[in-house]
Amino acid sequence: MDEPDLVAKSAGYQHLPGRRSKLMNSVVPTVVKAFFMVVLHTPLHPLLSSRWASLEFTGHKTGKVYHTPIAYFRDGDRVYITTGSRWWRNLRNGAQVRLLIRLKAYVGHAEVIADPAEAARRLRQILDAVPQLAYPGDVRIVNGTVSDAELDRVIAAGRKVIEIRLDRNPDRAS
Repeated sequence: MDEPDLVAKSAGYQHLPGRRSKLMNSVVPTVVKAFFMVVLHTPLHPLLSSRWASLEFTGHKTGKVYHTPIAYFRDGDRVYITTGSRWWRNLRNGAQVRLLIRLKAYVGHAEVIADPAEAARRLRQILDAVPQLAYPGDVRIVNGTVSDAELDRVIAAGRKVIEIRLDRNPDRAS
C-alpha cells in the first residue's frame, strides 16, 4: 500500500504498515486486553471503569463464554458499545449479556442498532466519552472533531453500535 492510499483511507490501525506484525496484531492486543480485564475486576477499577466495562457474552454457534473489555456510554438503563469486529454477531436478537461496570454486575439484553442515523448518533456519544476509540475504530478526527459525514461513513463501512438494555435489578447478575 502506497502513501496516497494510506491518506485516502482513515488512519485506522488495519491500514498502518507497522501493525501487520504478529506482535502488533496478536500479542499486544492480548496483553492489553488482559491488563484491562485485571484492572476492571479489582479494586484498581477506578483507573478505567468510568468508561470501560467487562462484557461477557455467549457465542451463538459455539456456546462458548467470551469476556472482553469494552468502552461504553451509559444513558440510564441503556449502555451503548461499538465494534468493528465480527463478534457483534453474537449480540443479536436480544442476546443476554453480563456487564461489570464499576465492580457492579448487570445482566442485560443486547441489540444491534439497525437505523444508521441512530447508530451514528450513539457512536458520537461513545467517541465523546472515549475519544481514544477513534484510532482503532478507523474514525478520522479533523481539528479535534468527528464530522457527521465521517460517522455516516464508518457506520456504512460496517462498524456496529450495540444497545444493551440493563435489567432493573443488578443483583440478579451476581
